[in-house]
Amino acid sequence: MTKKYLLMAAAIGLFSAAGVYAAGIPEGGSPLFRKARAFYAAGQYDSTIVLIREHLRRHGRDPESLTLVPLIAEAYMRKGENAQVHRLIDMYNQQFPDAPFVPRLAYLQGVAYARQAKPAQALTSFSNALNLGLSADLFNLTLVNAENVCGRSLSVDELSTISSKGELHAVLLEIVRFYEIQKLFASGQTVRARNSADEFRRMYPRSRYTEQVKDFLGRVSKDQHKGAPVQVGLLAPITGEDAQIGQFILQGVKLAFDDHNARSHNPVKLIVYDTKGSPVETAKRSKELITKDHAQFCIGPILSNTAAVSAAMFSGKDIVMLTPTANEDGISSIGDNIFQMNVTLGAMARKLARYAVENLNVREFAIIAPNSGFGYAMAEAFKEELSRRSIETVHEEYFDEGKHDFTQELRRLRSRLLMRRLEAIAVERGNMQRITQVTRADSIRYADTTFAVGGLFMPLLNYEDVVKLAPQVVFQRIRTQMLGAGRWDDPRVPTEGKRYVQNAIISVGPQIDQTGEAWTNFNAAHRARFNSDANRISAMGYDAAQLIVKLINENGGADVGKMRKALAAVQGYSGLSGMVTFDPQTGANSEVLIMKVTETGFMRVH
Repeated sequence: MTKKYLLMAAAIGLFSAAGVYAAGIPEGGSPLFRKARAFYAAGQYDSTIVLIREHLRRHGRDPESLTLVPLIAEAYMRKGENAQVHRLIDMYNQQFPDAPFVPRLAYLQGVAYARQAKPAQALTSFSNALNLGLSADLFNLTLVNAENVCGRSLSVDELSTISSKGELHAVLLEIVRFYEIQKLFASGQTVRARNSADEFRRMYPRSRYTEQVKDFLGRVSKDQHKGAPVQVGLLAPITGEDAQIGQFILQGVKLAFDDHNARSHNPVKLIVYDTKGSPVETAKRSKELITKDHAQFCIGPILSNTAAVSAAMFSGKDIVMLTPTANEDGISSIGDNIFQMNVTLGAMARKLARYAVENLNVREFAIIAPNSGFGYAMAEAFKEELSRRSIETVHEEYFDEGKHDFTQELRRLRSRLLMRRLEAIAVERGNMQRITQVTRADSIRYADTTFAVGGLFMPLLNYEDVVKLAPQVVFQRIRTQMLGAGRWDDPRVPTEGKRYVQNAIISVGPQIDQTGEAWTNFNAAHRARFNSDANRISAMGYDAAQLIVKLINENGGADVGKMRKALAAVQGYSGLSGMVTFDPQTGANSEVLIMKVTETGFMRVH
């Protein structure tokens, strides 16, 4: 048994010296019963058990079992043999469902569950005991034990779950809801705590906990005017494979918060946790931010797989999570207090699809993408947007990353386009039979024919893939509007891709303006502090911290709920790493740009 539960069991007042059970039993009874009762009252529980057990073995159906079983159950309880207690009580309830001792045994079973570290079952048994009817003394003892269970053995989330079900006796529900409020305040979840406290006061206007609830509210009100530091956690891989990314983010965050603390009356305390890029480590650190540090904000996690872990843990809690870099679609949708500052892959793919349909009037598409999480995520989001508009995707190809010869993929695309050509010819001739494959003769006949497809979506993570794939599309005589995402915005693409990439339409995230005064000042401060130039990642860390600073300055940093709403309302925030506009429905940055590849670089078209 853990120390936690040993303390709890010691605090539960079960019996007087003579025993609650013994005090409630008539002095009379058979000689056997009187002897067993004397053993119990003297604390000789083994003798009590041996005597009664032997009698039950020989005369199990004897009517005297009505009084003997409760006594042996309490003796087992005294010895801490809780499994035996449950077994005996279950058998007793089946044999004597209307016995006067049933309510007392329900209470006893609750104590056994509490000692076994099963607090939820303990409350259920206490509730059954109250519903069955208890004496005044045992009624009060049940409430004391219920308070011990709620105060020492149940987390705030467990209390909230029990409270929401509303299945317990009304008196126990009042206890559960009070301790839920108490633990919400203790964990720093002040918004939920205040809301629960207000509801509690409406539900229980004459509660014995009324003054304590008022005290909680009063202390929170005082704390909000003390100018206490706002607790901001940073979850980033400071060590491990992705340590460089985490270090860049940390540098940007430190610059922003140090500048803020030097000038503000609403200081920030930065709590840095190393996630090591591990989902398990991230879960541990996320829990610490909530339960130990009571952080109001979390910057990060940095990687998408770890950001999803924290988002699930923070959802519904009094903490706002802002990940500056995670770009997997749907992370911010996990909770209304979760935000993604980086543009997601899905957002870029969907906006590019919309632009191609609405502005370029493309009505059919093909896709060539890497056989990776990035490639499939981009392709699925692109197709999802087309599907909403009943637009056709005629063909898809996926290639292994690192491959630079796309002949096979493009030939399969040509074959599909040829099949469509043959189907169209057949329809014109009145032949409605579907063509299922292209013959060798057809392939030879149309070998030099150029085939067209309205748009060819090519999300690519490496600029070398761009400058090698684009010429091969032309070489394979496929006429199309090239559509790109990923590293199509690399400055080497227009020069190395030459005429093959010109007029391609691409979607990109917010762009950095490294020519402005703001970037020059940031880079100078970065170099002075860390002896290195700033980059896009450190700028994203800086922007995330600056957004939090903005909320603190505007809201005093006291009300997490108010700050969450303020962050959700951010529109057109001009950061060093680009513009930020949070979609009010998803909490993700919607600032996707549509660019055209030109001979000299990139030109924004939307």
